[in-house]
Amino acid sequence: MLSEGSTVYHPLLASLLVTFILGTIGLFISRLLSWLPLRMKASAWFLPFLLVGVLTRWHFPQFGDVSGAAGWAPVIVLLLLYFVWVFVLQLFFDSSKENATLSTYLWPNMVQLIAFTMICVGLSNTDIVLHRTLKAVRLIEEQNYEEVLQAARHERHPSRQLSAATALALSNTGQLGEALFAYPQPYGSEGLLPTLADTSLFVNLPLAVGHHLGYKKGDRTSATFFLEVIDTMPRRRPAVRDYLLCAHLLDKKLDCFVELLQADSLSVNSLPRHYREALLLVPDALPHAPCPMPDDSLKAAFHQFRSILSNGQSRDERAFLAQQQFGTTYWYYYYFGKR
Repeated sequence: MLSEGSTVYHPLLASLLVTFILGTIGLFISRLLSWLPLRMKASAWFLPFLLVGVLTRWHFPQFGDVSGAAGWAPVIVLLLLYFVWVFVLQLFFDSSKENATLSTYLWPNMVQLIAFTMICVGLSNTDIVLHRTLKAVRLIEEQNYEEVLQAARHERHPSRQLSAATALALSNTGQLGEALFAYPQPYGSEGLLPTLADTSLFVNLPLAVGHHLGYKKGDRTSATFFLEVIDTMPRRRPAVRDYLLCAHLLDKKLDCFVELLQADSLSVNSLPRHYREALLLVPDALPHAPCPMPDDSLKAAFHQFRSILSNGQSRDERAFLAQQQFGTTYWYYYYFGKR
């Protein structure tokens, strides 16, 4: 991320390298401050802890992360306080006169290390959505799609990139039309695909989706239009049609969805769950559009859903009741999802 997509870091090797460098810096400072009393030896390790906090505090406005508004002021203040602290220690302590038990020296150092750890965590970027997105993209690189879905399942307010990673994992496991709406879809069809600009933050995600679909989406092209174009390509990948069908559902364009579905001449009852759910909406949304209806238990569930829509409560109350029972259906998204 810090190299803007020009470098891919190996998680284990990068961690070992950073630890080695910071450890070397800590030992070097310990040598410089060898005069520190035994009770204050841990003070020499403040800078490595601060560097870890600085390395992990980066915020990314293009990701929607605005939590780094304080800038570098906390880091500068902490550095000044550290220099004052070292100066005070030099004035008032004489390590040559210390003669006490191990515990006497141990607990002050432990307190300092705990304080340094808290400072490091306080500086770090702890945005859970960012970290779940990073984890999902790393798992995609490992082709561990089931774990990607597990990581995304716990996020109720995903980033657009996490939505795209979830769609890719669902497609690779054959569940895109079956389980897409089990995950929140706040971005509509734009949440299906990453853009080339996302390469600067998540280098592997646009590459993986581009390989899966055969083409990469540009920054200014809408997801639906991009999918419609590549759906007409002679060597269209099988996944493209499912992506396009789901894009029409996310756009709530049932007419385009039905037209595309009928062109495939598939058996209605063999369709994925969300496609069959969408077909049950067609008579109300498009009264004059000829469309075959699925013949399964979804009709009973849809009748219950419609009873919630027809009650006299407010829209928010109906949305709450519908989410409790039908939050993972396309029906809920169609009536209460992204507008």
